[in-house]
Amino acid sequence: MANAEQIRKVCSIITSDPERRVVVVSAPGKRFGSDTKVTDLLIECTNRFLKSEDHEEVLEKIISRFREIAADLGLGDKIVIDIENNIRTRLQMGYDSEEKLMDRMKAAGEDNAARLVAAYLKSIGYQAQYLNPKDAGLFLSDEYGNARVLPQSIKNLKKIKDMKGIVIFPGFFGYSLSGDVVTFPRGGSDITGSILSAALEVDVYENFTDVDSVFAASPKLIENPKPISVLTYREMRELAYAGFTVLHEDTLEPVYQKGIPVNIRNTNNPDAPGTLITPMRDASMSPVAGIAGGTGFCSINIHKYMMNREIGFGRKVLQILEEEFVPFEHMPSGIDDISIIIRKQYMDDEKKSRIMERIAKDLRVDSVNIEYDLGLVMVVGEGMMHTVGIAARITKALAKSGINIRMINQGSSEVSIMFGVSEADVDKAIVCIYDEFFR
Repeated sequence: MANAEQIRKVCSIITSDPERRVVVVSAPGKRFGSDTKVTDLLIECTNRFLKSEDHEEVLEKIISRFREIAADLGLGDKIVIDIENNIRTRLQMGYDSEEKLMDRMKAAGEDNAARLVAAYLKSIGYQAQYLNPKDAGLFLSDEYGNARVLPQSIKNLKKIKDMKGIVIFPGFFGYSLSGDVVTFPRGGSDITGSILSAALEVDVYENFTDVDSVFAASPKLIENPKPISVLTYREMRELAYAGFTVLHEDTLEPVYQKGIPVNIRNTNNPDAPGTLITPMRDASMSPVAGIAGGTGFCSINIHKYMMNREIGFGRKVLQILEEEFVPFEHMPSGIDDISIIIRKQYMDDEKKSRIMERIAKDLRVDSVNIEYDLGLVMVVGEGMMHTVGIAARITKALAKSGINIRMINQGSSEVSIMFGVSEADVDKAIVCIYDEFFR
């Protein structure tokens, strides 16, 4: 969606199959490597406005991006005037919290991109219409920047089935019940597409991105990594969580409930079959589907002698985190020890001090400390539970590369194994595990 050329490709894909009835679009992205995404410009503009700094220069950059696209698509001045009025009105409307204004502004990228695409399709002779999420009934929780869909939305969105022609729907945002714009996390257009797919009970949710398929490891680390033709929902969810940016990690929940397959395709190579995400796959030939990793974690390590005999200890620890609004990622444990892995972004200095003090005093533990510099590497595959020696092969590969394993955690489903390593070793760990299973 970065420029007019890309939008023409998008519209060519849409119109090549009359079954493609509902289309979710994102905001214009980077036109070249050093370019800035429109959403980032909107965030910068809003931050300047909130600080009473000069924001007009950034605002003009945003409007000029849409102006350039509209001109290259052969659209008239009217739509550009409408888009400029739309963005300026968002900024000038009243607000009672900075988060509300930020979400209202961030959503302008997708909203106006959808208006452009609908206008272009009409200009080349197709019956197409822009549909605002509020008119469609897409209602979200009032968690600004991190919203979740409300149950009534699924029923509301079913009426789209009766609309004529091609429906162009902006991704990334919806509305709270009080009428405010609320956004999903960044990358949330994927989530919008999934919600609509579930509501309309479609045959397939096609997610067009910029790669031919999902790969067994990041192409940034591995030259020509193995493409994956089929993944299960659980495998893709684990890989997305662990760092595969091809699909937002919250995307699969709505389609998972309905059993709707997801087909990841390439906008720039639409003939490629892509990767199909389904409820099940034959995992006998490839027990490991993929390897991913990420940084930015810390671990709270708690030791208390006879912890295993203390009823309710784990609940008390998690209650402290809950009261501080801190989610946890993993919780490996022993009989006298428990480690809680948390994303560092949720632990500012004040929260860290309160949490550590409460654990030490309220739970009367023998020791509690926090470790930073923690990275997580996830090895994912449905076939691992039926294959002997997977963990041994992974640990041997890590040892040969001189990588120290700080912790291991495997869920009861056995679809993934998590390895905690130093942040500096994450990339090297992914490469050596990939070499063990795929080279």
